[in-house]
Amino acid sequence: MYVNVKSSLNQRPALWSLLSLTIIVIAIFSWQSYQENVLNNSYQQTYLYELLLPTLIMALLCGCLLAQSGAVVQTALGNSFASPSTIGISAGALLGAMVVNLVIDDPSIWQVWLSAFSFALVISMLILLLSQVIGGGKLQLILIGMAMSLAVGALSSAIMIYAEQRMDGLFLWGSGNIGQSDSQLLNIIIVPSLLLLILPLLCHRQLDMLSLGDDTANVVGLSVRRWRALLLLIAVLQASLVTAMVGVLGFVGLMAPHIARMLGFNKTRQQLICASIFGALLVIASELFSRSLPISGFRLPTGVLTVLLGMPFFLYLLCRKKSAMGMAIQENGFGLAALIKLPKLWAIVIPASLLIWTATSYWPNAIEFQFTGWRMGVAVMAGLGLGMAGCALQALFRNPMASPDISGATSASVLCIILALQVWPDASRLDLFLWALIGAAIVVIVLFIAMYYQLRVSQLALLGIAISAWCGTIASMVLTFGSGAASVTVLWLTGTTYGADAQVGWLLMAVTLPCCLGLFALARHLDLFTLGEDWGLHLGQPLMKLRLLIILLVVLLTAAAVAAVGAIAFVGLLSPHILRLMGQTRHWVLLLGSGLIGAWLLLLADGLGRTLMAPFEIASGILVSIIGGLYFICLILLGYRRK
Repeated sequence: MYVNVKSSLNQRPALWSLLSLTIIVIAIFSWQSYQENVLNNSYQQTYLYELLLPTLIMALLCGCLLAQSGAVVQTALGNSFASPSTIGISAGALLGAMVVNLVIDDPSIWQVWLSAFSFALVISMLILLLSQVIGGGKLQLILIGMAMSLAVGALSSAIMIYAEQRMDGLFLWGSGNIGQSDSQLLNIIIVPSLLLLILPLLCHRQLDMLSLGDDTANVVGLSVRRWRALLLLIAVLQASLVTAMVGVLGFVGLMAPHIARMLGFNKTRQQLICASIFGALLVIASELFSRSLPISGFRLPTGVLTVLLGMPFFLYLLCRKKSAMGMAIQENGFGLAALIKLPKLWAIVIPASLLIWTATSYWPNAIEFQFTGWRMGVAVMAGLGLGMAGCALQALFRNPMASPDISGATSASVLCIILALQVWPDASRLDLFLWALIGAAIVVIVLFIAMYYQLRVSQLALLGIAISAWCGTIASMVLTFGSGAASVTVLWLTGTTYGADAQVGWLLMAVTLPCCLGLFALARHLDLFTLGEDWGLHLGQPLMKLRLLIILLVVLLTAAAVAAVGAIAFVGLLSPHILRLMGQTRHWVLLLGSGLIGAWLLLLADGLGRTLMAPFEIASGILVSIIGGLYFICLILLGYRRK
């Protein structure tokens, strides 16, 4: 113990000396370059003062703000995987910025910041409240945050599609664009940015107390709930200001605080200062690297590079033994309590009746049947597959927030289809189907390797989040620099049955029905998975083979649905939830009922999308995301009323 303390004490002066030496060397080099190239060149002076210097200062401020926001969030929540990117703050702020641009012509930075802050605060509070209702665990919080971020991202994409002219240029900005054309914006926001950087430093004692745990903080007289709310408010203000200025810079708020702790900084004030330095360095390095790596005459957005840098770091955190121990406590069972207790037969009859009633209500006439009939059939098949896939994943991961959307399968299939459309814009649905299966196969291989190295199921769930984030970033990059097919691709990404025909229907049926039957045959094994791994081992179950088989079937179902109807979120998450709220625990009931509810949800969204604003059509994925958001709000209200 003495050696560790001594090495930690000796490490900090050495680190500060190294940082000081680095800053001195950079300053000397910059001054020499300035004397040689700028003093005697008016063009270079203009470039330095009007473009380069504002951009570097903006990168410095954004990196510091995001790093402090991540450090505050992690300390206040006691969750090392929490950050503005993983608990919905960045996604909510981006949606708010787009909404104000949609409502107001040429809004000011204050209006954009206010809207971004409001949306980010609402989304993050919903995620925190829902995590408490589900069980309050660390893994639940991250899974809920990613699921809600997907839904909010779908709404942002919908705004880009339906207001394409008003939103012109915001797609590139939303990916994180640090570059400044003048110093006007910097002059406006530099004072509030500096004030927001000072606020967490003034609250370092309260953060130190919170880092010891709620019980200890209460004993020493800290009002935990009030200070946690205040600190999270500051963190949301910091992250939303960055989003309002430059868009989303993912994972900076996750990486920088961890780097500070790894270097031995245990006190909060030291962590905040060190994290700010490394956050600024990460953003500046990403910005400089993006300038030196143009693609097709364009340069990559800075936010794309921060996510690409963050993924290896996220995987490193995932594989640490300390992280595995921290997440192991989340594998104690489901935190979703039943509201009512229905007989098993009723849990199947009610969804089947709703499905039949909805199909009858939107059944087309003889003239429209050729176009609409197959759309309804594809919606039913895709919903059936997604519902059963979500039920199987929740049993496998023993977590009610697991779903195909955040398993990596959806994002990988989407990425492969986007790449195919950029190369072959006239690709048929059969070609897209095959490309989606290729993406799914890659995910299966990655998860198989992870299982070979004996990662816990909680770590597998976080690995799916990492895959989803990485594939989503690459997809955004491709769409940013893609051809004219980008707008069509974004429309398809929101999830729609538009254009479905007999070929798509038969292909989807050929994959979905056998995979659903395979999952149904594994229902008893899924019952054992929910009890814990020890039961399966004592009963002689081949856990590794069963896991791989379940993941293979789930990924095939997800890829088939993505190829047929696009990226639709929440169907695989909501369907098993509704059955469990009805008091169902046996997986032969859960699988069949979840498939029926998934088919009903997607069929209802398809019918409403075709009729609400006819002749205009609303994408099914957007309506399902809205339904999912309303469901979560109702779940929060019911949970707190029960308490």
